[in-house]
Amino acid sequence: MATGGDGAERRTMKRGLPILALLLFGGTLSAHPHAWIDLRVSVLFNADGDVKALRQEWAFDPTYSHLLLEDLAVDQPDLDLDAALELMTGRMLGNLSEYGYFTEIEVGERRLEPGPARNGSLDLRQRRLHLQFELPLEAARPEATRPLNYRVYDPTYWIEILHDQDDVIHLADGGGCSTRIQPARPEPWLVAYAATLERDQRAPIEDLGRRFAEVVSIECKPR
Repeated sequence: MATGGDGAERRTMKRGLPILALLLFGGTLSAHPHAWIDLRVSVLFNADGDVKALRQEWAFDPTYSHLLLEDLAVDQPDLDLDAALELMTGRMLGNLSEYGYFTEIEVGERRLEPGPARNGSLDLRQRRLHLQFELPLEAARPEATRPLNYRVYDPTYWIEILHDQDDVIHLADGGGCSTRIQPARPEPWLVAYAATLERDQRAPIEDLGRRFAEVVSIECKPR
């Protein structure tokens, strides 16, 4: 990962995920897990050097991965693992589309709206569920005066989504481009307030999760 900070610093607050449970099953889990997502991103460029898509991988922690699979086994007891993962992929991406896939993208002052997710898949590796998908974008050339910035976050801040500290942001065919991750620096009072929220509460602060989101900036040399 491009920024400093160890896992203890990055995971000081663990939150339950009722929204994700709703996205998957239309209900809530019987348990109240504390969970997080490690994020990996590949930035895809076209032949002209413009950004054309963001490929994301969300790695859920082992405990929550187990809870999701256990809940689906109760909901769909006759499915084998491959069929269950395929069903979960469709449910997740179909419902996340209503929230812009938790991804906010801007070039300069212009907001980019991603197209429908494609190449979605879900697999189980080392006890962790990994959701992968691509978000196609209107082609854009990010430059120093007009960088491409993105955030990935749950607006209600029930889900902690941070870039995987053991990985980097990949630039696929992005020669002459660089990335920078700006860690979130929420005000201490906001951190304390978020810690008081229970599972069934909704914060009155609009887009609370945005205050805790990392910001990634991508800049490319002019053509």
